[in-house]
Amino acid sequence: MKRAALALVALGMTTFSVAPAFAANPQGAVQMKWNVAASATMTLATNYTTATGLQSLGANNLQGSPAATCTSQTSETALTMTYGQLTGSSSAETACNYQRAVLANVVTNDSLGYKLEEFLEAAPTAGIQFCIFNNSSAAVGAGPASVNATAPAPISGSTCAGSGVLAVPGTGGSVGTGAGQPGTAGIATATAPGSPFVWASTAAATAGINWGEDLQINIAANQASSASDTDYMIVLLIPN
Repeated sequence: MKRAALALVALGMTTFSVAPAFAANPQGAVQMKWNVAASATMTLATNYTTATGLQSLGANNLQGSPAATCTSQTSETALTMTYGQLTGSSSAETACNYQRAVLANVVTNDSLGYKLEEFLEAAPTAGIQFCIFNNSSAAVGAGPASVNATAPAPISGSTCAGSGVLAVPGTGGSVGTGAGQPGTAGIATATAPGSPFVWASTAAATAGINWGEDLQINIAANQASSASDTDYMIVLLIPN
């Protein structure tokens, strides 16, 4: 008896089977290729709280050097740091430190990480200088505490007290219509200077982290009076 797939042969009481002589199964492969786009978002807040890391509209704990330099606050405006009326000295530099001034929340899937750079939109009024104090970072849902337990001393020449770093201006600045989040119409813009302040740098992706800082305004001796002065601090998120 013959079958295409199987032959059975009976020899006396013995029965055995013979498998067909097929070749090895043919196989091949196709390649799949893809890449995942790098993305990053940044959200800014001012007068942030250590409890939540969120924007606060309450009064800030301003630190004067000397104490009478700053005007007490009762409230604040989002994305604005109001130092109020400043009382200088006829013979010495004075300063007012804004604790927990700015917080930047960064989320990215970029495996190479990123850095945060910071600089002034334009040079401030002559005699005015700003010092940046890095408060390091905290997990999302909290804000890093101020590094300044007491009021930092005024700037000396161009050297900030303690861990402070002098804020330098960019070029070609455009004030627009006011402060705002990245992507907001009318936000202040400028080209970064050659050596901006590097606020943060990481070489890995992060599901979210909060970076914080203090900002101190310094007033030269016998600083001229003014009705209302403003400047803008620009925060730039740069993928690695």
